[in-house]
Amino acid sequence: MADEAVAPSWKAEVLAARRGDPSAFESLVRGMQRPVYGLALRLLGNEAEASEVAQEAFLRAYQHLHKYDESRPFDLWVMAIARNLCMDLLRRRGKVRTEELEPMKDMLPSGEASLEEGAIARQERQSLEAALATLSADDREVLALYYVQKRTTKEIAQVLGCAPGTIMARLFRAREKLRKKMSPAQEDPT
Repeated sequence: MADEAVAPSWKAEVLAARRGDPSAFESLVRGMQRPVYGLALRLLGNEAEASEVAQEAFLRAYQHLHKYDESRPFDLWVMAIARNLCMDLLRRRGKVRTEELEPMKDMLPSGEASLEEGAIARQERQSLEAALATLSADDREVLALYYVQKRTTKEIAQVLGCAPGTIMARLFRAREKLRKKMSPAQEDPT
């Protein structure tokens, strides 16, 4: 499978980094920078904090490279580190401040065919981002890993440290919450 083809290169780069080759670890970081930052941004909703968390995640991965279990995919290990750092930061905040979600236009595809289509697409993205911002960090996390990072439920389970069935249930509930937020308000017939 594709994962098996990628894993040996990670293993070789990890082994080289353990031996002190800075370019090997740099290569690992380059390959994972966007997904790690993207996850942190989705969870934290703040570009500066997401950037700091991503840097901290890579620093910790480097410092604990000797603890990396080569039987696990390297990217999932680093994603788990980043996720834990985000959760720690959210706990320190005391409460998730979803109203401060910054525009994420840099991460969204532009693909404007016409002014009208572009305006509609922007409005839909803004509506989706606004609806996502109202969800809990746990819901945003599982949706981001599944839809943005394109991770399987098994991979997400590894990152979050739970069973794949739990991830499937969390995905279902998060999608339902998002669907309700995105649906036009139903008028009360009474």
